[in-house]
Amino acid sequence: MRRRSKELNIFSMSALDLFASAMGAFILITLILFPFFPNTGDSPERIRDVRADLEQQMQQMAEAQAQAMAAMQAQLAEAEAQAQASQNALSTLQGSLSQCQATLEQATQQLNATNETLQNCRTALQQTFVLVVISWSSDDDVDLHVTDPAGSEYYYQARTFPGSDAALEEDTVNGPGNEIWLSPSAMPGRYEIDANLYANNSGGAVAVRGSLLYQNGRMPLPDLTLSGDGDRRLITAFTVDNEGNVTFN
Repeated sequence: MRRRSKELNIFSMSALDLFASAMGAFILITLILFPFFPNTGDSPERIRDVRADLEQQMQQMAEAQAQAMAAMQAQLAEAEAQAQASQNALSTLQGSLSQCQATLEQATQQLNATNETLQNCRTALQQTFVLVVISWSSDDDVDLHVTDPAGSEYYYQARTFPGSDAALEEDTVNGPGNEIWLSPSAMPGRYEIDANLYANNSGGAVAVRGSLLYQNGRMPLPDLTLSGDGDRRLITAFTVDNEGNVTFN
């Protein structure tokens, strides 16, 4: 009996295996790549729905963007308003500061002027005036003599002295009468007041009275009696201190 050839069987099995392998590979590739292929079988309704959803999402995104822009613009406007308000407040404060500086400068000037006036008043109070007056009731000639701290003696022959505002203001030759000495700003120191009976026309005793006036008031001088021509006596001495006060010695 003739033996069958095995080559055809072997070849036939190999082709079948190859076909099966190719089919399996195709199916595997199809399963893997199928989701990536576009679905061209969608209906027009589905496409409209997708487009509507897309347009709605785009509209929502546009609205959200518009709202965000509006919020940013509102915040920007508020920030600009606050900046302007701050600038206005700063300008107001600068104006107030300038006004305060001007007021302070004016007040300082007024204070300086007040201090100067006060100092002038104190100086004026320290420079008191002194007026000495004597009087008598007879027809005699009585002369007033006042000697100041500088040693200047004021009387009818020396009524004024250089550099001094003091003077013998009134000289009476025949009584009854008065004699007056005035110093508008008496210098501090010791003064002496004398009375001299220059001419005893009545032939009797002559009573002399007097007063001293200064910025704080009036003080009477001690009474004095003179007799005979040339009778000169000290009535009193007084002192002017640095504050313009006057006291008898």
